[in-house]
Amino acid sequence: MKNRKLIAVVGTMCLFTTTGYAQSRSSADPQIRARLERLFASWTDLDATKAAPFYAKDSDLVFIDVGTEFHGWSDVVAQAPKLFADYRSLKLTLGDDLRTSGSGDTKWATASVRAELAKKGGGVERMGIRYTAIFEKRGKDWLIVHEHLSVPAGAPPQ
Repeated sequence: MKNRKLIAVVGTMCLFTTTGYAQSRSSADPQIRARLERLFASWTDLDATKAAPFYAKDSDLVFIDVGTEFHGWSDVVAQAPKLFADYRSLKLTLGDDLRTSGSGDTKWATASVRAELAKKGGGVERMGIRYTAIFEKRGKDWLIVHEHLSVPAGAPPQ
C-alpha cells in the first residue's frame, strides 16, 4: 500500500513538473516568433537588404554576429558581402526553446538557432548558435534594436 501511495505522489509530481515545463517552453510571444521566422527566412540568399525591414536603422545601434560587431544597420549592409563571400546560402532554424519577455514597447527574445551555410565551392558548414534580440515597437512593427549571435563556448560542431 505504501508503495502505491509513493508511486502516486511521485507520478503526480512528475505530471505537474512536465506540464509546467511544457507550458514554459510555449511561453514565447507568437508575434515575435513569427517575426523571427520571417527574419531568418529573409537571410536565405545572404542579402542584408532583404533583412532590412526587421531592423531599426539608428546609427548608434550595435549588432553582434558570431565574432563581428556592427555599428548601425549601414555597417551590416556594408560588411555582409565580405563576410559571406565564400557562401551561397544560409538556412537559419529557430529552436523550440524560444523565450520572449518584456513590457510596453520593448521585448526581448532568446533562443537556440541552427545555422547551415552552403559554400560556393560545395559543402555545408553547420553550427549551433545562441540568439538574443531586443525589439522595440516602432509604428506598427517590432524592430530589432540590438541583436547578438554567438557560438556556445566549447560546443562541438553540429
